[in-house]
Amino acid sequence: MTAPRRRPLPWAIAVLAAALVLFSGPRKPALAAPFATSGEDWEGLSQLVRLARAELGAQRVILGSPLPLSELKREDGVIIVHPTRALDADELSMFMHAGGRVVLLDDYGTGDGLLAHFGIRRVPMPARPAEMLRGNPSLALAEPASGHSVVRDVGRVVTNHATGLDHPALSPVLVVRGDGEPDVLLGIGGAVGRGRLVAIGDASIPINAMMRYPGNRALALGLVRFATEDDVWGVRSGKLYVLCNDFETTGSFGDDSPVTSAAADSRRMLLDALETLRQGRMPPVAAYLAALAIGLGVVVWTSLRAGKTHRQVTPRFVRPVPVVAQGGIAGHAAVIGAPGTSRVLAMLELKSALEEELAMRLGIDRPLPYEELVAKVRATGLLDDNNLRALSQLLATLGRVESMLLVRQRSAFERVRDAEVISLAERIHRLVDAMGPVRP
Repeated sequence: MTAPRRRPLPWAIAVLAAALVLFSGPRKPALAAPFATSGEDWEGLSQLVRLARAELGAQRVILGSPLPLSELKREDGVIIVHPTRALDADELSMFMHAGGRVVLLDDYGTGDGLLAHFGIRRVPMPARPAEMLRGNPSLALAEPASGHSVVRDVGRVVTNHATGLDHPALSPVLVVRGDGEPDVLLGIGGAVGRGRLVAIGDASIPINAMMRYPGNRALALGLVRFATEDDVWGVRSGKLYVLCNDFETTGSFGDDSPVTSAAADSRRMLLDALETLRQGRMPPVAAYLAALAIGLGVVVWTSLRAGKTHRQVTPRFVRPVPVVAQGGIAGHAAVIGAPGTSRVLAMLELKSALEEELAMRLGIDRPLPYEELVAKVRATGLLDDNNLRALSQLLATLGRVESMLLVRQRSAFERVRDAEVISLAERIHRLVDAMGPVRP
């Protein structure tokens, strides 16, 4: 007699079905790092990214690492949130001098290097803010401190363990009022050449959890618009780079030369190493080896210098003063004509002389943009049509040369030769002769 076949237990079928549902369904993505542009959790920046894309279009918003400095244009803008790697203040300063805009939101990251480059220092927030959220001084409320475009539509901004900023000359943007103690600026801004810088001492303002407050969301939108809005020198329809945490920086602004890029990358690696040592300190073994190497270096340097004889030096007061060190016209001409001086400076001298000559003949106080200058020459009849076209082409060429100097295109400087400067001077002389004698 065979034993009856057992039926599967109901609980076993339920467990199997639950396992199939659990392992076959889509898994939730891992939580992103704090301040990550792709982070959808409470401390991510996904809402800031969506706001920027809705304002500018997805193709104009560039996320993540690296920041290619050689590809940056003066029409672009950069928003940096909580950097943890040393920022290249020199390259970012060159970018802003050319017309670019940088927004830094940082409280306890490595943004202090960029702040110190412009003389900005961090200061503590008021211990007793006049306004705060839930009675917590760490959640102080900031308000607009001026009519700056960033805070044009901003009411109150909720902060989160922020740090204050101080600079006597820059424009105030946001302020936290103190209750019985001095007010402290949370945000400041200023012009850097043709560009702009805005620094805010709180990286938490644009995170997802804080964007539910209307003031924070309005400030985030104001920062996006500020980084990409038009400037007095022209339209700024470039890209917006949104960077956070440990992002890399490559290349050199205004120069795509491999040698220059490699040198800039090496310098940034050294800055990163120094920043790491400053924050995390050196391990004992590494400190011992470094001290040993420095001691040996001192011994070797002393032994080499101790027995070295020095050649006789002529006293400075009897040496002839070189022409380049003299003042006046002679010294200025010697500097411009020196073998190591770029001939672009000579071309700019000729441009200045031509503009001053035209201003004198037209009876105006200062040189105008070259389009207006040509229009005034046409209106007064100083030149005929042929010479007027030659003047327009000449001023346009000199304007491009001046633009190359502003963006520091070193390769363009090296291509200018003495023959080009002489030819340019002859063209200017011909135009001045065509104007005739100076009228009283």
